[in-house]
Order: sequence, then structure tokens, then C-alpha cells
Amino acid sequence: MGKIRNIIIFVLAVLLLAACEADKINTSPDVQLGFSTGKVLFDTVFTNRGNATKRFKIYNPTKNKLIIKSARLHSGSAYSINFDGRKGDTFTDITMEAKDSLVVYVQVFIDPNDKSAPFLVRDSIEFLTNGNEQKVYLEAYGQNAKYFKVHEFAADTIITGFLPILVQDSLRVPEGVTLTLTDGAELYFCKEAVLEVGGTLKIAGSLGTQVLLRGDRSDYMNTNPPLCYDRASGQWGGISFTKTSTNNAISYGCIRNATFGLRMDSVEVSADALLIENSMVYNSSGNVISTVNADVTVRNSLLYNAGGSVLDITGGKLDVRHCTIANYYAFTWGKRTAASINLRNETSYGTLLPLDAVFYNNIVYGTYNNEVTFVKKDGSDENISYKFYNCLLKQLQSNIDDHYENCIVNLKPQFVFEGWSEEKRKQFPHQYDFHIMGSSPAIGKADYSVSLTIPYDLDGNSRTSDGSSDIGCYEFN
Repeated sequence: MGKIRNIIIFVLAVLLLAACEADKINTSPDVQLGFSTGKVLFDTVFTNRGNATKRFKIYNPTKNKLIIKSARLHSGSAYSINFDGRKGDTFTDITMEAKDSLVVYVQVFIDPNDKSAPFLVRDSIEFLTNGNEQKVYLEAYGQNAKYFKVHEFAADTIITGFLPILVQDSLRVPEGVTLTLTDGAELYFCKEAVLEVGGTLKIAGSLGTQVLLRGDRSDYMNTNPPLCYDRASGQWGGISFTKTSTNNAISYGCIRNATFGLRMDSVEVSADALLIENSMVYNSSGNVISTVNADVTVRNSLLYNAGGSVLDITGGKLDVRHCTIANYYAFTWGKRTAASINLRNETSYGTLLPLDAVFYNNIVYGTYNNEVTFVKKDGSDENISYKFYNCLLKQLQSNIDDHYENCIVNLKPQFVFEGWSEEKRKQFPHQYDFHIMGSSPAIGKADYSVSLTIPYDLDGNSRTSDGSSDIGCYEFN
């Protein structure tokens, strides 16, 4: 009994000593605070508009209390900091318990200026502890922009690449009006914002200076590893072409991370509805491109990753040449639900809409066994005409018939990203490289006569210099 009492007394004494030690305040000038990062980096921040909050941790590595004499912004410029629910630019006498940590939240709001290019905005948070100064650096790029809330263009308009456009609600191009987006134009759309085209849209970029349409967020989700919102689908609505819209052309455009991508309502099939060439359209939570009874041509373009179909075509005419069409869509909040290409000759209301579709020199691949599916009225080929020439397809062999000529079936295209290590795939989630490797069965198997009409690939490399050409939007080099 005496031994037990002595052990209890000893344990209590140790605990008491530890508690006393923890209550002491460390005043040594040699003490260094620990930080989870030495620099807080923000992505591009539009002027006159705040950003998502960043955070970092401060650690007290000692077995005693510490008093942070002051924590303050060096210049008190565009940044603000938050300690334990208190917002400001200077804080004093912050007590840290032994072996404890504190979370610091940082925000940035950048005032506009006369610069058109992004500009660097720096500051630092200075910590003074026992006379010892330490810093955490803050860095962001500011970007001036032109803001549209709800805007309808009253006359033909040209938007250049001088300043980005931030669309907070919607842009409307009414019937009879043409909107032209030239080299380097950038449109950033807030959640649910759309571009509605009743007139004509001309996207006129060039090699190296694409026209960009995307969501407005560049911060990161709280995922592991962190995923940038610019790689996530469903960040804005998309481009909606109404039934009065004709003669639309997209050249060297990059349209990404929308909900419905490009959507074209029923138009007169005799009218040229939409030409897409040398462009990239990808990562929609719905379909990437969906059309009803329209005349659409797609050339030399990269179309990929959809929660629905990459191409969902109901009636009309479709001509697709030298494109890479792929679907590897997979997010924690949604999986893909349809084949890469879905062709139909009737609407969801049962209306018959004859379809005439041709495909030349395309890669059509993804995670489904059948990446081309059909919805045929009465299950027959009546009023639906389609043909695949010199394409590399993911398709069950049993589905291959006289609609497929000189096609390669079920051989992997050998995309570059398929050769990445598992470590690299984990490090760069939802990133893809659809160039083909030297082992690809697509090499030299394109219809050369068709390639002569599209002599340069999406990178601007010659397709025809060696007397043969490769299937897809990229020539192997």
C-alpha cells in the first residue's frame, strides 16, 4: 500500500512540475517560431475583387509559453490578416501555449491601376518574439479587368486581348449582331454565367495566342493533393447558341470547365451553324458539345472529358476530321455517364431528325468499352447515315460493320499521359497530355488525301512533310 501511495505521489509531482514548466514564459532571444510555410502564394487576383482565403500555421516548438510581441503587415497594403477571428494588419501580445499552434488567415484585395499585364503585389507578415524578428512573405499577381454583370451587345463588337473580361452573370449576342473575340482575348465567367448567342460568334485566335473562355476561379480546393478550380468541371454555364444563330466560327479557341460546354439548339440544317477548328473544348460536367438539327464541322481539334458525351448529336449534319475525342472524366463528385460520341436521329420528344455524320482520321477513345453509341428511331438505320474512315476507335468488335472503313479498333492510342508514372498521376490529378507516343498504332494510318486539306496539326507541325500522316489532332514528332 505504501508503494502505491509513493508511486501516486511521484506521478502527481511529475505532472505538477510539467504543468509549472508549461506555465512558464520562455523569454530566450534564441527562440524561433515554426511556420507551415515561409511564403503564401496567391494565384492571379482580379482588381476590385477579393480572393479566397489562404492560411498557414505558426508553431510554438518549446515546452513553455511564448508571447509574440507583435505580428504585423510590413506595408499594410493589399493584404489583411486574421488571428483567431480578429481581422486587421497589426496584433500585439499574442500568447501561445507550450507545443501549441495558431492558424493565420490571409486575404488580398488589389486596387485597379493603369496596367494591362499582370503585376506583382508583395508584402510580408513580421513576427517579433523575444526581440527576434521573423517573416512570412506574401505574394500575388494582380490583374486589371473589364467587368460585365448582365450585358447585351447592341451592335457588332470586337473584343481584343488588351484586358480580360470578367462576366458576373451573362453576355448576350442578339440576332443580327456579331461578337468577335480576337487573339489573346480572355473571358472569365462566374458560377452559372453564360454566353448566349442568338446572332453570330466569331472566335479568331491564332497559334500561340488562343482565345480563352473559362471559369473565374484560380484558387485550390481543399483536396489532397489540392485541385485547382481551373481543372474542375462545372465552373460556369457555357456557350448557348439559340435557333437564330448561324455562321459561327471558333478558330484557336480554348473553352473549358463549363457545365454544358457548347450547346446549339435546333436551327435550319441548310445553314452553316458552327465551324470549330484548331481549338480545345474540354472538361464539362454535362456534354462538351451538343447540337440539335445543326450543320457542324469540327477540324483539327482536341475535345475531351465530359460527365455526359463529348459529342452529343441529334439530327443535322456533322463532319469531324483530324480530331482527338477522349473521355477519362472522373471526379469525386461525379463520374461519366455516356459514350464519348452519341448519335441520334430523333429528339427526346420522339421527333424524327435525319442525321448525316462523317468522321475522318479521328481518335475516339476513353474508359468505356463502346465509345460510340446510337439512338435510332425504331432501332433501324433509316434516316441516319454515318461513316468512320481511318479512325482509331474504342469499340466492341461485334459492333464493327460497313459503317467503319480502314479503322483501328481497340488498340490503345498510346497517349503520352498513359506513360506517366503512378506517382506523377497522383501529383498532377486531372491533367492529360493527348499527344501520341512513338509506339502509337495511329502513326502513319490517316487518310493522306484528307490530311493534305488540313496540313498542320494543333501544334502547328506539318502533317504531310514525310509523305504519311497520323490519326488524331497531333502528329507524332
